[in-house]
Amino acid sequence: MTILAAGTYIHGDLFSDDLMIIEGGVEGNVVGNRVIVKSQGWVHGELTCKSLSIELGGVVNGMVRVSSTQNLLGAMHLTQLPPEDDQRALPAAEFSEE
Repeated sequence: MTILAAGTYIHGDLFSDDLMIIEGGVEGNVVGNRVIVKSQGWVHGELTCKSLSIELGGVVNGMVRVSSTQNLLGAMHLTQLPPEDDQRALPAAEFSEE
């Protein structure tokens, strides 16, 4: 489990193959298996995961990809992602599982 505690700010990309809890801020891309953005947490960048929960007050400002079949290792290198027309891009306020 990875926890980015409240009051912590990361400028860069994050990757976790397990649960990632974001209570602080991330200025960069986030790739994880299960991601929880807590009420005071925020992400400014692309977020790719298999399971996503955003608590009321949590912010994700960027492209969000949630897929039960997403290859997370390939998502670490954005050039390896499938073309945009092959992905379901969701606004941060919506949630869907494929």
